[in-house]
Amino acid sequence: MSITRVRHLGDRVWNDAGVAAGQWTPPEAASGDLAAGPIIIEDRKAPRRVRRPLDLARFVLALSITAASVLVAWFATSTAAGLDSDLSEGVSRLPSFVVLALNVVGGIGVLGLPIAISVAMVVRRRVRQLLDSLIALLLAVVVLTAISVAISTWGSSQLLVALAGSTSTSSASTTPILGGLIAFVTVARSMGRRPWNVLTVVVLGSLIIVTLLSGGIALAGVGVSVSLGWAIGLMTRYVAGTPTTRPTGIEVAAALDRGGFPVTMLQGTESTSRGRRYVATTRTGALLQVTVLDRDLEGAGLANAIWTSLRLRDDSTAGAFDMRRSLDQAALLAYAAEVAGAPQPRLLLASEAGPDSVLLAYEHIGGTRFSDLTDLTDEDLAQAWRAVRTLHEHQMSHRALSAAHLLRDDEGRVWLIGGENGRIAASDVAERIDIAELLTTLALLTDVNRAVDTGRTVLGIAGLAKALPALQPVALSTPTRRAIRKNKSILIGLRDALAEIRPGAESESIKFERVRPRTLVMIIVGTIAGYVLLSQLAQVDLIGLLRTADWRWMVAAVVFSLITYIGSAWSLSGFVPERLPLHRVVMAQVAGDFATLVSPPTLGAIAINVRFLQKAGLHPALAAASVGVAQVMAFVFHILLLLGFGIAAGTQADLTFDPPRALVVAVIATAILILGLLAIPAVRRLIAKRVGPLLKEVVPRLITVAQRPMKLLEGIGGILLLNLAYIGVLFACVAAFGGSLNIAVVAVVYLAGATIGQAAPTPGGLGAVEAALAAGLTAAGLDAGIAVSAVLLYRLVTFWIPTVPGYWAFNWLTRKGAL
Repeated sequence: MSITRVRHLGDRVWNDAGVAAGQWTPPEAASGDLAAGPIIIEDRKAPRRVRRPLDLARFVLALSITAASVLVAWFATSTAAGLDSDLSEGVSRLPSFVVLALNVVGGIGVLGLPIAISVAMVVRRRVRQLLDSLIALLLAVVVLTAISVAISTWGSSQLLVALAGSTSTSSASTTPILGGLIAFVTVARSMGRRPWNVLTVVVLGSLIIVTLLSGGIALAGVGVSVSLGWAIGLMTRYVAGTPTTRPTGIEVAAALDRGGFPVTMLQGTESTSRGRRYVATTRTGALLQVTVLDRDLEGAGLANAIWTSLRLRDDSTAGAFDMRRSLDQAALLAYAAEVAGAPQPRLLLASEAGPDSVLLAYEHIGGTRFSDLTDLTDEDLAQAWRAVRTLHEHQMSHRALSAAHLLRDDEGRVWLIGGENGRIAASDVAERIDIAELLTTLALLTDVNRAVDTGRTVLGIAGLAKALPALQPVALSTPTRRAIRKNKSILIGLRDALAEIRPGAESESIKFERVRPRTLVMIIVGTIAGYVLLSQLAQVDLIGLLRTADWRWMVAAVVFSLITYIGSAWSLSGFVPERLPLHRVVMAQVAGDFATLVSPPTLGAIAINVRFLQKAGLHPALAAASVGVAQVMAFVFHILLLLGFGIAAGTQADLTFDPPRALVVAVIATAILILGLLAIPAVRRLIAKRVGPLLKEVVPRLITVAQRPMKLLEGIGGILLLNLAYIGVLFACVAAFGGSLNIAVVAVVYLAGATIGQAAPTPGGLGAVEAALAAGLTAAGLDAGIAVSAVLLYRLVTFWIPTVPGYWAFNWLTRKGAL
């Protein structure tokens, strides 16, 4: 922070140490911009160069274009070759004098354009920018040359054809000169100044056409050279920084003076992702809150805006920063709030502060934010509610009602601040979000009852209850979400309190999320896994596969697969003390196969079972506890079966006990690792934190089931039957193709593969199960071809075919009200 005292008419600029910082002639000496009198400016030293977020966003776009060009050329080789041929033929039909002119312009421009731009930058005293431009040119030429050499030396012939247009290793797959020139003009910013923009387009266009005329490179290679050159120029510009055009404190003071607010002091308070904030003192003693928006910060928040638009269905918050749009939005909201009589600071001035900056001057409200208050009264809360009610009565929303945006002034009046991202003609959903966020904020600051009582007094029961469906973290602003993470029970308490004030009212729901982050990850991973699997299936003749299989063993595999549903049904009903109709439990397990198609292996089945038990009359907590018991017991017996069959797999035919040495080592190493981890207090606390709540739900339910031995036997028997039936399916699939393996070995392969499949985040363990089972069977001594065929048949019987009856079962249970 530098403190500078500026005196009128050519006085020196003095720093806080009283040393002259240089001669300054204020603009009013020539144009009368500043009123007479001294001005004290306290401002942070402005950086000479800034990294513009928009450059980084464009860099990502350039890389995306590069990747798209390569992929299109790779997968559509014939189409790309045809397009190259058509372009070459079209360009070759140009008149000879046009071709000559293009060659002359392109040849001269390759050297003439950089030289001319360099001279212009030297004249404008942009030597540092010239140096950055030359570095970008050199980098682009080196990178593109290295890429071309690498593709010619180590690249595949298909990639060489896609970029170079031929399989000759002497063909160039990139044009380094073109890419270097584009990198140079990108850093030099010649496209933003006349007449350099016209000259740049003419030279680059001529050079591209001449390159295509030569026929030495494919269109995709030219596209890659252009996009990579642009990307290198953008990254160089971002790393090196761009000379800032931000106005200084003196220029901000001059802009305020032109707007009719001459100042005596201007104090910088903070820098934001969109500009800076000042507190100005006018010559009348009034205080102004000044916000300066800078164009060189445009593009900030672009990634978050894209992610939010993909994730949320109806998001009316601000997107990537745009200076003019932000100015218009803030001014419109401020004037509308003033007309509505809402307690928000009045906008006094909106003005340009320089060629690439604007400012907004609001009246300054002195007071304390709610986040810093410890003595909030019910009247403070009621005033906050009345302020929001005023906005909503005029169809306006705030959209950022966190504790930092509620302010109590010195006279006890409550103000709303920070509403620049609100909306005019706000929708009902936006108003519900406002009410929900204010309710949450006030509950976090005080308690649930005070927040609900004051809200009900001001808005009424119906008005406050509108917040109920919007009490979701995703609907709230970022500061409020952070506060909720420290008090996770606050939303539950608010929902219960709102439900109590309207007993028996019909529940409403608003789905804000278009897609959850976990779902998006599943889609991406599932797509990759599906592509891998389909690529494998494309190389396999399924009809021939089924024809070569022994139909008797195939029938046995189908029978064992049907038995798994009986075992799965018993493994659930056995841990539910209440009586359940077996046929519906079986149908629920069949429906689970359909759910597994679009979710990880265990997650879909768990969701179906919990929902089924709830519809069967169980309390949600008991339903979750019953499914939890079933899952815990299934895990325990799965591990026991894995150890048992692992030992049995190493036992000789004469029944002598000779477990595999590798298995013994693995068991001992695992035991030592577990004991070592348990010796760490932090690990024990983490396990207690994660497992403790589960045990509190599962243990009482397990004790209840244990008091009924037949139910416990049914549950354990179902788990064993389920696993043994799946082992039988895999064994039959191996035998169907003439394979021969010990049943214990097959069991170990299945149990290990199922464990890996359960951990995979892909739908149904897609990709992971196939790879694990095929690798396990091959390692056990089975021929690789037979192993792959057996696994494909196994997945066909246990995963793909059951999704069809699973869909039917899901719909049938839904129509019957059982799901």
